[in-house]
Amino acid sequence: MKKGELKRAQLLDAAEKLFFEKGYDRTSVQDILDALGMSKGGFYHYFDSKEAVLRAVSERRAEARFERLTSELYGSRLGPVDRLNLLLGMANLYEREDLRFATMMLKLCYIDGDAAMRDHRRRILLDHLAPYVADVIGEGVADGSFHARHPMAVGRLLLLLALDADEEACAMLARQSDNPDALIDMLELMNAWRDAAEELVGAPFGSVKLFDATRLVSAWQASTALLKE
Repeated sequence: MKKGELKRAQLLDAAEKLFFEKGYDRTSVQDILDALGMSKGGFYHYFDSKEAVLRAVSERRAEARFERLTSELYGSRLGPVDRLNLLLGMANLYEREDLRFATMMLKLCYIDGDAAMRDHRRRILLDHLAPYVADVIGEGVADGSFHARHPMAVGRLLLLLALDADEEACAMLARQSDNPDALIDMLELMNAWRDAAEELVGAPFGSVKLFDATRLVSAWQASTALLKE
């Protein structure tokens, strides 16, 4: 790793640690500089704002997950349905992120309403996942697991639907984090999404999923507790 790349990585490491410890809102550029003993000039050589740092942190985390995902997809003997579920899980905030980062993103994007960060993360997922989803649906059509005349287009539509469902679920939780009924509404939304997804790809009932209900309930409860701190 070149010196400039190392310095940038160190900056991202320090910023991510502070975002977790102090919270994104309470972390300033100066806090990041103090943690590294870096000058403002050094910081602005790499980033023009704290928001740009968070975008870079998010991109780096996504790249690491996509590397692991590729290994899981092609380093195993999973069939098309299981591969599709693995890919679609990446559209679920609580499936693809550890709890602390997911909670931070929930607050920033859906409670504080940072639409730019929300759209940025959506584009990352769509750009990376769409080719994989199309390939898996094509494999499923070939072996009879799925029935779709236009796998490439259907794959993108399915992923867009999954991202929309995740965003709506996150918005529900953000609006009603203290309301237990919000979880019921969210689960109903996800079940409706599953029915639509299976119709779209011609998959058997109950075979396609975006989330693990038990894990999602646990993550939601833990995330709600973190938001109150």
